[in-house]
Amino acid sequence: MKHSTPEERLEEVNRAKESTKAWTREARNWDYKEMVRRYPHRPSRLALLEELRQRKFFVANAPNQADLEPEEPSTSTAVVPTASGLSGAAGGCSEAAGVSSQAAGVSSQAAGGVLVSEDSSSEGSTTDASDRTWQRDQVQPTTGVRVKMLNMGLYQKFPAEEPMLTDFKGYLINTLQVTNCQQVIDNVSRMLRYIQPTGDKVTLDFLLKSTETKDFLTQLRRTDMGPATILNYIKNTIRFVQYLKTHLNLVAADPDFYRKCQAYIDLLTSLRKPVSKSNSKVTCKIRYERFIEGEKSLQECQAVLRKAKKDMLSVYGRMLEGDHVASEEKTMFRYYCEAILILGHFQRPGAVEGLTTTEWDARKNNGGKVCVAVSEHKTAAMQIAVFALTMEDAAILDAYYTWIRPECTRQDVDDGKRFFISTSGTKIRSATNDLCRLHAHYKLPNIKSQQVRRTVETDAAATFTEEQKASVAHYMAHSTAVANQHYRMKTLDSVVATSNLLSSLSRYSSDDSGEEVAQAEKRRRVEEEVSSPTSDFDVFLQAFPVGITGQPPNKTQRAKAGFPTDRVFYDKWRALQYSRREQHLLSKCSRCAPTAAKVAKFIEAEGWTANHPRPEDIIVKWRPLSRAQAQSDPAIIRGVTSQKWSGLAAKDFGGQKGVVATKAFGKGSILCDFHGKVITGAEGREIAEMQDELGHLFFFKHGSEEVCIDAETFPCECHPSLETKGRLITHSKKNYNVQPLHCVVKLQEGDRDVLLFQATKDISKDEKIRFNHSIKKRSFHGEEEELEWLDH
Repeated sequence: MKHSTPEERLEEVNRAKESTKAWTREARNWDYKEMVRRYPHRPSRLALLEELRQRKFFVANAPNQADLEPEEPSTSTAVVPTASGLSGAAGGCSEAAGVSSQAAGVSSQAAGGVLVSEDSSSEGSTTDASDRTWQRDQVQPTTGVRVKMLNMGLYQKFPAEEPMLTDFKGYLINTLQVTNCQQVIDNVSRMLRYIQPTGDKVTLDFLLKSTETKDFLTQLRRTDMGPATILNYIKNTIRFVQYLKTHLNLVAADPDFYRKCQAYIDLLTSLRKPVSKSNSKVTCKIRYERFIEGEKSLQECQAVLRKAKKDMLSVYGRMLEGDHVASEEKTMFRYYCEAILILGHFQRPGAVEGLTTTEWDARKNNGGKVCVAVSEHKTAAMQIAVFALTMEDAAILDAYYTWIRPECTRQDVDDGKRFFISTSGTKIRSATNDLCRLHAHYKLPNIKSQQVRRTVETDAAATFTEEQKASVAHYMAHSTAVANQHYRMKTLDSVVATSNLLSSLSRYSSDDSGEEVAQAEKRRRVEEEVSSPTSDFDVFLQAFPVGITGQPPNKTQRAKAGFPTDRVFYDKWRALQYSRREQHLLSKCSRCAPTAAKVAKFIEAEGWTANHPRPEDIIVKWRPLSRAQAQSDPAIIRGVTSQKWSGLAAKDFGGQKGVVATKAFGKGSILCDFHGKVITGAEGREIAEMQDELGHLFFFKHGSEEVCIDAETFPCECHPSLETKGRLITHSKKNYNVQPLHCVVKLQEGDRDVLLFQATKDISKDEKIRFNHSIKKRSFHGEEEELEWLDH
């Protein structure tokens, strides 16, 4: 417009502005629903969507990036297997394998996600680069196992409708109940296609082609495929040949069929041995690298829970208020709920994927926690997964169930009544992938279920007793073989107790969890220094004595006393007070296993608000009294002296008195003593001979001397107004729940031989107390007609 007038130029500028505005309003705005109608081919549509997003176009009603799962393409378009496709070929999900296996060379997918047909690319190569519509060909990946397999023709398969493979799939699903068997079919199909490169139907000639079989496994190794995946190919093919042996029509057609099948199985078995050795070496290498790197701490494994908690509580609050929550936030909220179960309660991803709405509705409250059981979790057929949620965790999961899940359900989509579903209404495909996305969102290293479970098992092995380890094995839904080593029926009480046990290792749910973790690490650092204090610290302790009460000296007090103002002595002082408070609480519960409520009551009575153990920590560290400890324990001495043992009551059982528990006692608890006068064994036998029936006499040996406790004399001389409980405890050979423990108690008047009754198992409230005094019928030389009660 060099020679145009100013008016013409202004008019052209205005026209250009209007054109730009119109183009911005219309041409840059796309509607995904319209794209679905115009472009029914889903892979092409998703590639177009990705391209539009990269070019900053606005696409309305577009699905979330996390929900863009690939589907099986049509027969006219094959796709280069992606990373998920590789995992499918290696034994991963069958859906991904179904995509990758179609890659016969018709077309391929570029790294950027755009489909480029080989025909169109060759045609496009003739296009002039000066053309404004010309685009550079997408760079194809040249490395990786999946690309090497594609180039070597190892992804080619028989048609999906091949009769023999179809029958094999039905056999796996209907006879062997292997519902997720598509990967097995794909592996067998690839191997048979390599051995039989032509034809659309599988022939039995492959049973005689040992050379081609060896070549196929060699080619797999050349693609740098892991030995574990190669083992899957061999195992799946062996299963296929074993299935063929069940076909009677094949046996009738070839009398030598059985021998051929067995010979081929023997061949595969021999080929499997070197691959198994390679797999063992790879496993050893992985364990070595893990050993060198060191296991992550439980706090590191749960970092994403702490970092995401503030955001998730914000979303939770907005849902309570009825405010708007973006779809991306709802998806992250679902990821967080899954992470609570995997990282917070150490459940397998299969348990998270298998949790149903029916099981969530059947949850039960017990001991201040919410217990949930999952029956289908891909782990073991005989072990259910049970976990106990805190009230906070349960509220977060219930918020997802109440407000987010209903928005994702679709009437035309079957979600299998799964608790966690995607935005498209289907059940989630992989809780592991969801957990990975949550870590990526918060820019944290990914932590898998195996890592956190391995860390918990390591910490439990170093801290817990054998019985506690067994409870942890049940809580973490180990396989049947592992759980049966310490099998017992799962109860709500045991689940809650194990959850409290594990909470002593995990602190993510606390509001100030970061500070707690830092304090715990600091306490561990100074623990060794406190156990061997220096002379300077001894002087510091003389100036500021440590007790279970009182506050640590502040900076001003330390400076005024002439000590350094840093926190070295301050932290040591606090760690020492923490240890003494811990010992004080344990001494309060020396006789009986403590409960969380009881320990919390002790802490409240002391007035402690900081620098004290949690009730869960005391429960974990409590141990039954040993013989040496019981001899000088104040609670035991007080009970023996006063004969006032709490938690027991006498009861009439139809003419015979007995003792019942008025509260629950844990295993190892001391209930009472067998109170009576200590006499010699000879004196006890004289008394026994004078009685027509067995009296309240208890014989035992103290060193080489035989001693007897006479509880026959009632009331005793030292407690004339009391009915001692120990003498009323009845005998049971089979159903006893306490056992005698002999010790020499140090009383004020001198040492005394005492028999304490110690619980051999957990005793519930109102349960009758029984012990086995080891008297047998044969001790009476045939005069046992009226001694049937000995066997009760």
